[in-house]
Amino acid sequence: MIVNVKATNKINGEVISYKLEGEGFSGFLCDGTHMQEVADNKIREVNNNLILQGSPIYTIKSGESAKVESMTFDIEINAE
Repeated sequence: MIVNVKATNKINGEVISYKLEGEGFSGFLCDGTHMQEVADNKIREVNNNLILQGSPIYTIKSGESAKVESMTFDIEINAE
């Protein structure tokens, strides 16, 4: 499954968009790298919020959308 991620920084309004590929039970990759090992600090911070317990990334199904709110980012995910 492919999950489109769009995160908007609450402080400066910067928007980050990228894709994750994988399944909730086995983990996700971002450009071939595990989502927690991505070199870009901003993307890794968003991913760290997505892996928290109760996150919709574990239960989202193809065609669904969900929102995750953190202290720094408003995150929208859409599953293809």
